[in-house]
Amino acid sequence: MVYITLLPPIRTQMKMNCKKCGNEINELNFTEEQKFEVLGLVKQDLKLFAVKKIIDDFGYGHKEAKIIVTHLNSENGKCQRCDFDELENENSECPKCGAFNYNLDEPIFNSDFCTHLEWKLHFENLGIESVKRFWCDGVDSIPYNLKSLSKENIKKNKSILTRAWIGEDGQGVYEMEIKLGKKAIENYLNGSSLIDCIPEKDNKNWIKIDPELNKIKVELK
Repeated sequence: MVYITLLPPIRTQMKMNCKKCGNEINELNFTEEQKFEVLGLVKQDLKLFAVKKIIDDFGYGHKEAKIIVTHLNSENGKCQRCDFDELENENSECPKCGAFNYNLDEPIFNSDFCTHLEWKLHFENLGIESVKRFWCDGVDSIPYNLKSLSKENIKKNKSILTRAWIGEDGQGVYEMEIKLGKKAIENYLNGSSLIDCIPEKDNKNWIKIDPELNKIKVELK
């Protein structure tokens, strides 16, 4: 008989005190998927759910998890306790009020990238008569599967599945596959933006659309 020992989640060793509230702070190493979920909950002011996520993923008690969420500033660079908005690094102490801020970078696949992708989607020169008047009214920044945001998935599958709103009125719901090219994969693994990996408008080969199946595939550089 084989016995398997389940180990608790790994915690990092750095601890410090927040000068503003006096609480001890635990440093956490978020995966891209965890960062996406936790920051999304904080931005929507769903902090109780963010606390539960920290408890479930990292094994902290309720008090510790609540302290962690309290120090997650929802906007990168802006202190969670005062109006200082020039924090530069993760795990930063605000120079104005002394509060600790996790100051997490935005997930690489985020609303800013999706907005830029939306702006670059043009269909009039694809040589498909039925889509000449199509336009895109948005790309969903929440993928079908959050696990697809992991670096392991990016290296293996080289794609992210989401949806976009496309059509003559911009409201048709399309399944969108975003294929990542060599540069995009490199940027993703290094934590850099994908925006400069979006091909230019005059490139006709990076967009493949099937209006009958409501599917679209775009290939980043």
